[in-house]
Amino acid sequence: MHMSNFDRRHLRYFIAVAEELHFGNAARRVHISQPPLSQQIAALETDLGVQLFVRTKRKVEITAAGQQFLKDARAILADMDKAALRARATAMGQTGVLRIGLNYSSPISPMLSALFRRFAKLYPQVGLELHENTSAKQLDRLYQRTLDACFVWPTRDESSPDLAVYPLSKDELQLVVAREHPIARKARFSAADLRDQTIFLTLRQTRMDFYGALLKACSKAGFEPTVRTDLIQLPFIMNVAAARQGVAFIPKFFNRIRPEGTVFRTCNFLPQTARLMPLSLACRANNPSTLVQNFIAVAKKASGS
Repeated sequence: MHMSNFDRRHLRYFIAVAEELHFGNAARRVHISQPPLSQQIAALETDLGVQLFVRTKRKVEITAAGQQFLKDARAILADMDKAALRARATAMGQTGVLRIGLNYSSPISPMLSALFRRFAKLYPQVGLELHENTSAKQLDRLYQRTLDACFVWPTRDESSPDLAVYPLSKDELQLVVAREHPIARKARFSAADLRDQTIFLTLRQTRMDFYGALLKACSKAGFEPTVRTDLIQLPFIMNVAAARQGVAFIPKFFNRIRPEGTVFRTCNFLPQTARLMPLSLACRANNPSTLVQNFIAVAKKASGS
């Protein structure tokens, strides 16, 4: 037997003899007969080049070298147990680090707050690295394997066969205007009230059924809307609306952080289904990571999907 061949069994045999100081008792403890146990201990001593025990017909005594080896053997077994526990925890997705991408507006969603609280409660040993960027750039990082999953609004890349996309919530788009704006003072407003208004949209909103419905409503009212899509961050767009530089369509949950002097209005002239903006969780298709699968399961439960 060489040092490289040590395993838990050899260490257990030695510890049993060291603690019992009796080969018969130790053999019963480790469930083998006494002769093989004596042979294993003798081979261990030969391999180490030291005497671990002093044997007489009446008793067994542990040597100073044996005492030191006992401390080390116990530490080695404890480390092996910890390593096994860590390996099992990792395999079950109970420890490790998840790299999650957030677009600029999704952190404000109350659904995400509930999701992260639930995940932290269920998997307290899992670390979350959160990275903020646009939905398109988050998907790029997903392909580059620098993210494990990301939250995205609608993009052109969602239909890729390399992606698994899980719809989580649909938030209503409402019109944000300054409090002094004529629309804010009306009980109901129509598409005609958007004539001569600059409408701020994000590029992702132009890829939704919402945009087609908006263009149709404006066309029916006899005009083509003036649309700007060069601004990205919704909080900034709300402040532009507050300054009466235009109006904007913003998810309803942003009402929680709306700037002073702004009003959220429901666009009843658009079909309700067109007003819903889906937030999805995307990850690489066929990802075998238990960590990722656990996160997906918690996300689905938090969203009620």
